[in-house]
Amino acid sequence: MPHSIQKVFLTGANGFVACHILSDLIKAGYLVTATVRSKTKSQEMLDAHPEWKDIVRFVYVSDFTVPGAFDEAIKQEGGKLNYIIHTASPITFDVEDIQKEIIDPAVQGTTSLLKSVHEYGGPQVKRVVLLSSIAAIVNPMEDTSITGDPYSEKDWDPVTAEMAVEQKNPLFGYCAAKTLAEKAAWTFLEDNKTSFDMTVINPDVVIGPMLHSLPTPERINETNRITIYNFLDGTTTGVEAWGLPFYHFVDVRDVSRAHVLSLDSLTTSNQRVALVHGLITPQLVVNIIRKNFPELKSKVPEGNPSKIVPDGIELSRWNNEKSYQVFEKNWTYRDLGTSVVDTVNNILKLEKVWQK
Repeated sequence: MPHSIQKVFLTGANGFVACHILSDLIKAGYLVTATVRSKTKSQEMLDAHPEWKDIVRFVYVSDFTVPGAFDEAIKQEGGKLNYIIHTASPITFDVEDIQKEIIDPAVQGTTSLLKSVHEYGGPQVKRVVLLSSIAAIVNPMEDTSITGDPYSEKDWDPVTAEMAVEQKNPLFGYCAAKTLAEKAAWTFLEDNKTSFDMTVINPDVVIGPMLHSLPTPERINETNRITIYNFLDGTTTGVEAWGLPFYHFVDVRDVSRAHVLSLDSLTTSNQRVALVHGLITPQLVVNIIRKNFPELKSKVPEGNPSKIVPDGIELSRWNNEKSYQVFEKNWTYRDLGTSVVDTVNNILKLEKVWQK
């Protein structure tokens, strides 16, 4: 609990990770101003969480790539913001124009926000916490660290925007977007005498129960869909490699906790923190579902329960020591079994609502 009431400005508040952050901020006693694109989006959030009605202040930023998009929202806070958490960024691979739909929004949204906070936020703004990704760290062209050191916060993804556009590769586009947005943020802090420092959180594949508005199954976030839901709805009928070159995970509740802990932590000042826990593979996921939900066995493929890693996949190695060092001494990660079981239970409850 903060010693005095502190105010947090949270962007992209209706997202999968952001809804958990918003919930945790409220529980920790912070006041929150939350940005979403429209009144419709905020109403969807309140329909899902009526208890937030008189607690959260919503502001609307319809297009955060426009120069000065956040100016008015920051000015309206009247110099009372203490912290910024920036999560708003496109996470989709179904795009026509990689540059305009993935890369530009990520980079421009981040720099636009930092500029607004620097110019209009006031000297009491202490820290910006930026949600990035391990996509800004790994090399997806050889997603392996068999030789040399394991991946850690010192590494940067070498994929460029030009490579992503030329190869028409949305995954490369996502990697370039995360890398370029994070680098632009660090450059902004170097080039400007800001009142605030920064913490960057770089999670691996984020899964877990969902708090965001889910009126239909189409709203399930991309990572839960690819790794879990597609087994439940019959989209994925075999147990082969999925279309992501990432085979480690972190629970969304741990990602959220890391953001909240980072707000006033001395040890996370101007640090990147990778959040990476254990393996996640299609076989591990179906093993867990079939063991814990016998009623779903007819839907979920069995595969080969003892063959954990798909053919042709070389697993990255990770050094996640920093997350243990910078957060509270009892920092732990939720295990894959907990994450998958809680997510499946969450989906089964939602399915009852969708079927009405």
